[in-house]
Amino acid sequence: MNQVVFVAGATGQQGGAVADRLLADGWQVRALTRHPDSVRARALADAGAQLIAGSLEDSATIDRCVEGVHGVYSVHPGPLAPEQDEVAAGKAVIDAAVKYGVAHLVYSSGLGADRGGQPTKWEIEQYLAASGVSATVLRPSSFMENLITQSATVGIRDGALRTAAAPHVRQQFIALDDIGAFAALALRNPQVFRGRTLELVGDALTPPQVAAEVSAALGREVPYIQRPIEELRRINERFARGYEMLNSGDGSVPDVDIEGLRALHPGLMSFREWLGHKGTGLIRPLLDPPA
Repeated sequence: MNQVVFVAGATGQQGGAVADRLLADGWQVRALTRHPDSVRARALADAGAQLIAGSLEDSATIDRCVEGVHGVYSVHPGPLAPEQDEVAAGKAVIDAAVKYGVAHLVYSSGLGADRGGQPTKWEIEQYLAASGVSATVLRPSSFMENLITQSATVGIRDGALRTAAAPHVRQQFIALDDIGAFAALALRNPQVFRGRTLELVGDALTPPQVAAEVSAALGREVPYIQRPIEELRRINERFARGYEMLNSGDGSVPDVDIEGLRALHPGLMSFREWLGHKGTGLIRPLLDPPA
């Protein structure tokens, strides 16, 4: 297919998963990156993506990214990446989609955004709804891959799983590959997904259950150790507040119909399936670092 999709954040975790899926499906991908010479940017270029150097702080760069595209995937850094003004960037991409008549925009928000859990993303959602752009909102839960990429704060480190979640709390997870699959579905079928909001969850497990699944997959014990909220707060206040809301069970994180999602995307992975697919290979080096 010759239609072009602009993917914001294409060199990051989530945008990268979306870009990879779209390229595999035959879309043309336009990717914005601050670092076009990075390993990830070069890999995208080798896979056929068009790279544009710059950032979402520059309106002329946004115009270059959005002009002439069929679709947009808009994702912006969360609480662990405060270098970008998330709301300003999200609104600027929406404004460009209006300006250039984009056929469909997929915005990546966050689970519970409409319940006070992620106010910046909720503000962007409301702006998008008022813009008139044909759009789908995805609200991913915690990435399964965060157990690796965020191991310094809430993941697997020093032979154990360490997060700030209380042991009895069921945390909801989604694999990055599945976010890519839902984004591709929405962009391929805008008439079906226009105006819809999908809260994305592939599994829901307590921290000891996560540790048990990892232990079984690796054939070695990986215990769960709860990290004090105050330790996390010293690193990032917003992140700590998210775990406080999760532990309090105040309703900010909704229960999600996983089987309903699986009806839309039959390949939706449980945590165990993700471990078998790729997770075990990603986790093992954290437990057995090279000499």
